[in-house]
Amino acid sequence: MNEKLDYIDSLRGIAILMVMLVHTAQSVPELPRWVLTITKYGQLGVQLFFVVSAITLSISADRKSGESNGIKKYFIRRFFRIAPLYYFGIIWYFLLRSVETSFKAGTLQTANGYTLINMLANFSFVHGFYPPAHNYIVPGGWSIGTEMAFYLCFPLLFLMFKKMNERGIIRSLLFFFLTIGCYYIFENLYVTWAGTPVEKNNFIYYNLLNQLPVFTLGILAYFLTRNHGFAKIPPAVNLLFLCLFAWLTIFLWHTDTLPQKTFMFVPFTAGLAFVFLYNLFAKFRILNLSILQSIGRVSYSMYILHFMFAWYGAEYLNKSFGDYGRPIIELGIYYLLTIALSFALALLSEKFLEKPGINAGRRLIQRMDNAQS
Repeated sequence: MNEKLDYIDSLRGIAILMVMLVHTAQSVPELPRWVLTITKYGQLGVQLFFVVSAITLSISADRKSGESNGIKKYFIRRFFRIAPLYYFGIIWYFLLRSVETSFKAGTLQTANGYTLINMLANFSFVHGFYPPAHNYIVPGGWSIGTEMAFYLCFPLLFLMFKKMNERGIIRSLLFFFLTIGCYYIFENLYVTWAGTPVEKNNFIYYNLLNQLPVFTLGILAYFLTRNHGFAKIPPAVNLLFLCLFAWLTIFLWHTDTLPQKTFMFVPFTAGLAFVFLYNLFAKFRILNLSILQSIGRVSYSMYILHFMFAWYGAEYLNKSFGDYGRPIIELGIYYLLTIALSFALALLSEKFLEKPGINAGRRLIQRMDNAQS
């Protein structure tokens, strides 16, 4: 149990460091092109979060199979794990942006975009299906909406994978990739019919429709690990596939030679790379550095809060002190500050928001159990 949590936390640590890198780089002008290519890959840390989320949900589902009111308890746990901090984020960024808007306008104003319907869409976690609200009320909030939508699908998906797993590894893999192929055919038909192509960071790219295959990779990785299928992959081969799919992801992201429709595969190829990264971290404990684990344990809070430093803090430093010489040096300074300050604030958030929320969910489940006994 502890080893699993160790490498899961390590991967979460890598994921949030990737995400913070891309957002910090957005505050540094005139970065070399090769640096921008590296930092933009950090955006795909969200897909690493998705893969890890599906793995941890699968571990929990297997352990809690057969418990009474299992589905109801599952949704209670998910809601109280996510909602308290996210609700804080809605209120905090509303106030922060409204203050910023009021200072610029010289009069008290509400920040643009914070309409009642947009706020309610985020409070109810349906913003992943409503374009005006999906990624503005809370910066990066699109991933929370997509994650919550996946939670609704997970019980059925896990049951399907469990049945599929009974057929053996080879048959399961063939069935999985055949299903994924059919899924992408369906997605292509849908986006063509709807006239909403999958483009870099547009609404349909962020939507569960385009991200669901990434989550399924996490469930698949869990069953391959449970069946010792991953254990048979030599480390060199594992590393080769990690690099291959990472390169393919970068190629699909930046190339202009392929049809635009191929961009829909970016989350999936990134997810494939992260599955092999997960396998390496699961095998080699030496990779699970304590600092990565510490960051990973508060990665959700860091995700919600780091924008204050990566964007607003960096903007203040730019205005107050100018640049620090070479853009790469400036990026390094801002990035380290963002990590340190986000981590410190996340420790407080974990203590006063995340853990109380989780405990509230546990008390509710305990009351349910007591009512049945």
